[in-house]
Amino acid sequence: MTEDATIENKVTASGILRLDLEVYRPTMTFVTFDIKTYLYEELIIVEKSFRTAMDSVNWEDYSGKAVSVVCSVDAIIPQWVYMLITTKLKPFAVSIAYGTEKEHLIKSWEKSVENADLSLYFDKKVAVKASEHIPDALYICVSTILAGKVATLLYGEPGLPKVIRKY
Repeated sequence: MTEDATIENKVTASGILRLDLEVYRPTMTFVTFDIKTYLYEELIIVEKSFRTAMDSVNWEDYSGKAVSVVCSVDAIIPQWVYMLITTKLKPFAVSIAYGTEKEHLIKSWEKSVENADLSLYFDKKVAVKASEHIPDALYICVSTILAGKVATLLYGEPGLPKVIRKY
């Protein structure tokens, strides 16, 4: 090889942009509020004692956190219970959702992607980075946003991507 020979970076020359969904992962702390603790014999809600218990919860413990509200036992929970818990949490929690912490993380992550300005990818070849740490739902979310707006939607690394669709 001669001194003036240059090595061409074919990945750079391809014009493929890499989109890493990990960038949009929420950074907040996720915690669970389990209604089970406040049930009578882990079976039912007794309104008076439940309301008293809710008044004694230190809601400030949830400050700045993403709270997932669940009932980990098979019990019939009236809908007003979720409303009451939400109104108690609202002044403190940064996010409140029904379901597990994992479900809450995915919902929050999807919202982060939906609110992101992805316009720099429009009309370009875009490879969405593959990662086992990114929930499948995020690939559906980003594909919904980018479909028809990018020139080519790819999956994997820019050096060896899988073509999903050319528009």
